[in-house]
Amino acid sequence: MIFEGLKLMLVGMTTVLLFLVVMIMLIQLVSYLTRGFAQREIEAIEEERKQRSAARQKTKVPAGNADEDIVVIAAAVAAFEAERYA
Repeated sequence: MIFEGLKLMLVGMTTVLLFLVVMIMLIQLVSYLTRGFAQREIEAIEEERKQRSAARQKTKVPAGNADEDIVVIAAAVAAFEAERYA
């Protein structure tokens, strides 16, 4: 009885281990096959960040105005939370 339970446990754990090994191998294969696409996507994201940064530099907001916006947003969040938990 105990031997059969140990045998069942061994078969089950081996099955799970083999499944996980195959899954990891397939994930690595997909990663290898799509590495060129991923690189192009990373380059596109970096280019978009550069464009946004350049656009932000053109329309720079004065520092005082940005600080006031932060204070107003923080006050609104605090008021909302106070009302919500009251």
